[in-house]
Amino acid sequence: MAKKEEKKTKPAPKKKKQNKRRFRVNKKLEGKTGTIFIGSEDPFLYFPDMMSYLEREEIEEVKLKARGRSISNAVNVSEQFKSRFKEISTQVKEVNIGTENVPKKDKKGTFRMSFIEITLISEKNKEES
Repeated sequence: MAKKEEKKTKPAPKKKKQNKRRFRVNKKLEGKTGTIFIGSEDPFLYFPDMMSYLEREEIEEVKLKARGRSISNAVNVSEQFKSRFKEISTQVKEVNIGTENVPKKDKKGTFRMSFIEITLISEKNKEES
């Protein structure tokens, strides 16, 4: 009897699970000011946090902070928020620009990077003042 030859086949490559990247907005609350740090993500991701800050009575203003290439995205976020959400009428209170020292990733020294800080206030807070 002849033995059946077994065909050697390569096993199919295992597909790696690609974890969906869940984006979390970096933000903090200091007293009556809410701060949202803007990155290079889609501007629409920042709107819910801005709305929740501006609708709270204890928060008077929201600051959008961005560094480097994200500066243009911060301007887009503030302008699109003002134009799209008419029910929460907002106004730009002030804009600060400058440079700051940022630590390097290897934690050996610092480098200088441009930043922008856009302060938004809602019209209801302005009327109460």
